[in-house]
Amino acid sequence: MKAEIALEKRDGLARLAEIEIDGKSYRTPMMIDFLRDKFPNSIDFGYAPYALKNIDELRYNILKSKDENFLIGTVCCTPRDVVNQLLELRLSSFKPLYAPALATPLNTPLLVYLGVDVVDNILPIIRGYQGIYMLPDSEFNIDTLKELPCSCSVCSEYGIKLKKLEGEEKGLALARHNTAVMESQVRLVRELIRHEELRNYVEARVKTKPDLTAMLRFADKHDLGTAIPRFRRSMMKPTTQESFSRPELTYFFKKSAEIYRPKSRTAVILPCSAKKPYMLSRTHRMLRRRVSFKGVCEIIASSPLVSPRELELCYPVMNYDVPVTGQWGKEEVEYVAERLAALLIKGEFEAVIAHVKGGYAKVVERAVEIAGLEAVFTCEDDILSSSSIERLKRALDDSPKEGFDLYLEIFVHMSRYQFGVDINGRPRGRYPNLELCSEGERVARIDMRYGMLDIYLPFARKLLEERRYWIEIADFEPKGTIFAAGVIDADENIRPNDVVVFYNSEFYGVGIAGMSGKEMIEVKKGFAVDVRRKERID
Repeated sequence: MKAEIALEKRDGLARLAEIEIDGKSYRTPMMIDFLRDKFPNSIDFGYAPYALKNIDELRYNILKSKDENFLIGTVCCTPRDVVNQLLELRLSSFKPLYAPALATPLNTPLLVYLGVDVVDNILPIIRGYQGIYMLPDSEFNIDTLKELPCSCSVCSEYGIKLKKLEGEEKGLALARHNTAVMESQVRLVRELIRHEELRNYVEARVKTKPDLTAMLRFADKHDLGTAIPRFRRSMMKPTTQESFSRPELTYFFKKSAEIYRPKSRTAVILPCSAKKPYMLSRTHRMLRRRVSFKGVCEIIASSPLVSPRELELCYPVMNYDVPVTGQWGKEEVEYVAERLAALLIKGEFEAVIAHVKGGYAKVVERAVEIAGLEAVFTCEDDILSSSSIERLKRALDDSPKEGFDLYLEIFVHMSRYQFGVDINGRPRGRYPNLELCSEGERVARIDMRYGMLDIYLPFARKLLEERRYWIEIADFEPKGTIFAAGVIDADENIRPNDVVVFYNSEFYGVGIAGMSGKEMIEVKKGFAVDVRRKERID
């Protein structure tokens, strides 16, 4: 058997791709249907499950699958073991990962999120013959149902009479129904990957079963490296406790504190707003009309996000939505306070002004305690009331100020966050649609779709000189798409959706990465770079 995978779209470890097996193409994530399909017979399953590796590695190495095309991740262990073993396999190779006899309609989205490319309907078949009627988010003994909450072909054919069937006919009918539900989930997962919405869906789905919740929490303790994008076109929806540990959020907090270099010795802490970016919200616009924030730095507190004003156009700050209730739990206060304290410590501020109330005030109180600072609280009631505004003005008058260009600092901080280098020039445009120019040439612009900087050729040359986010391609003229087959070498720091600089002996240019730098080097097929602009080398 010969199998090759061609990547089309990544969403973290999950990937939309085509697998070609012995000349026939299959779309992944995919389900092997053991009621119909025959090609799995050519897969080497080995004589021992992957779980044996942790028990007896010597025997496992003798008995394991020797398949050259697939990673076989048969695991029947605790939630922690399932996660550890799947991630160990997924992060070790870019081969298709198949997890036999593990998937159900309920856990399929999570398995794909963990990097599984191929599932099967073995458990749905077994459950069917056990009299279990499966749904996307629940399971029932068929004999307990008064009506069928499904309209698949099996349920439409039999109706509630399905429970009256006997023996083999009943088991097979339930197996067919369960398989149909699985197929619909696999199709849904593929669409979620296309729209970069899989994590949001997984967070909601895992709450229906404790084991799945545990698996997601264990997964978030792992460093998934460059598989996780820093920028997305989809909205982050942190609505559960598990949202607080999602990898892109963890990365943002670590990196933002690392690169934060405020220009002022005074920090003003403000509450978030429903509208993003914050500066365009009604509350922030009214504040800025009535109070001058010139010469001071602003930090916006939210749950679970905390961001300097300089990074409010960066993902995920510019594209998230949270439920607003005005109620803050103790763990939530501590979580946000720790992130706020990290920025206050890094900024070495002499004065901290907190124009917040309610739960936000509790966050600031705890943050300054952690940072060993003091804060002036200026809200008596509503943050836009006349008395609160007057107190804020007095506090600002009494605080040290430094002159700086906020729009330039937005570009500087976003460049440090995204590329690890400083950038300079003259900002122009209307917020948030800003661009940076230098010596009459455009250097960069704010890409509001992804929450990142899109760069132009002058800055691309700088990145090439410093060997950052580079891709060496074969000698051809790059047009709309660069495929993995055309990549010779690449910076292993590149993540999916990163802005990258490609070059060969004749051309260089800017594009958006479709896969990680390491993947570009190792795979033979698939979408590597979406070309945005190029130029012939002089």
